[in-house]
Amino acid sequence: MESQQNTGNRFEDYSVSPVPEQKRRSTLNVSVTSCAWVISLSTIFTGGTLVNGLTFGETVIAALCGMLVLALYGFFQGWMGAKYGVSTTMLARQAFGRYGAKLFGVLLAITMGIGWFGYQISFFGLTIAEMFPGQWFATPQAAMLWGGILMILTALIGYRGLAALSMVAVPLVVLLSVWGLFEAVAYAGSWNALYSSEPAGESMTLFAGITIVVGNAALGAVVFPDVTRYGKTAARGAFGASIGYALGGLFCTIAGAAMALAAQVPDVGSTPNIPAAMSQIGLGFFAFLILVFAQWTTNDNNLYTGSLGLRNAIAWPKAVLVGAMGVLGLSIALLGIEEQFVPFLNFLGTYVPPIAGIMIADHWIVSPAVRKQTYQFSNEAVYAKWNVAAIVSVILGGWIGSGLGFGITAINSTLLAFLIYIVLAFLLRTLNIPFETGTISGQHEK
Repeated sequence: MESQQNTGNRFEDYSVSPVPEQKRRSTLNVSVTSCAWVISLSTIFTGGTLVNGLTFGETVIAALCGMLVLALYGFFQGWMGAKYGVSTTMLARQAFGRYGAKLFGVLLAITMGIGWFGYQISFFGLTIAEMFPGQWFATPQAAMLWGGILMILTALIGYRGLAALSMVAVPLVVLLSVWGLFEAVAYAGSWNALYSSEPAGESMTLFAGITIVVGNAALGAVVFPDVTRYGKTAARGAFGASIGYALGGLFCTIAGAAMALAAQVPDVGSTPNIPAAMSQIGLGFFAFLILVFAQWTTNDNNLYTGSLGLRNAIAWPKAVLVGAMGVLGLSIALLGIEEQFVPFLNFLGTYVPPIAGIMIADHWIVSPAVRKQTYQFSNEAVYAKWNVAAIVSVILGGWIGSGLGFGITAINSTLLAFLIYIVLAFLLRTLNIPFETGTISGQHEK
């Protein structure tokens, strides 16, 4: 049986079976773990990116609105994960079909387990180089190498390792964010001076700023079930993850904006050099040490979720998948990819949120009203092979949402995918046209 194989190996971490009730964790544990997911140098970099095109006041509004968007649809995603105790890609078996879920798992592996993992390692290298200038072990390439290995090792342990490290890192990073904000105010001269500062680069709209905030953390909110599956109840898991994620992202984004605006250091390509800004305003060595913890807690989460996704697509041991993706992400980081940071965020902010829109619509509307079935995740469960309507709705939602020319792209694409899928499902069922193809039983899973 799949579940027996899974629970028999401590490195599998219930990757393809529900988390048992006796293994569930407290609301605080889930909240801190989700907070650690978003507190990172990339989130602080996002704040720096925003003040290049917005005033500081507009940046605060963009950060607040963006994190509220993520918390809202993340709540519904997290509710499902905690209710059924399964990972995001296992949930996707119901909404997208078994093969559609495999496709989603591969997408998670490429974006989070390899691509996003590589981005975070790049920023980690910049931080270490700023901490220990001129040291051989602190060159960006050397730091990426040993830092990446540490992150891979934590992801191998699974949720237990992520939660333990998060309990240490989250309070420290909150302290850093508050500290950085006040040091930035002192460096600028006053709150008014900071608040009235003009954008340092090309102007952007507030909606564009919100999209960047959402893009930075869009995948994290979509895959809330990977954390909330350890919640003791659906409500506690969803609420804990949403609060932790929103507060962590808000703190880090505002602190990054304040530091970048006050210090006015040269950019790294199109991205503000936040480590240099931290040095400029006098935060000191301890701040960099905290930031190292932040990078570590976020990036092992990226690799962890990527491995859960790929494990649902490929029947290899999770430990092997973690190692393979970690090596690939590290290799990409060593090539230098931070130049594409903002375009990558914009892409994620447009095409990732619709996936959550489909999963929410399927669970609360399509499955009970059209299929007239409840979700099941066991060896006896039967899944469609493909849900064509769901896949088409994601593509259409992202494409139409990105071309509307008004509003917030991430919200547009999510709502459109949500509505398109519901309409398609009801219409096709009324016309007796199947929108799902084939079936596959859970007992055939390996």
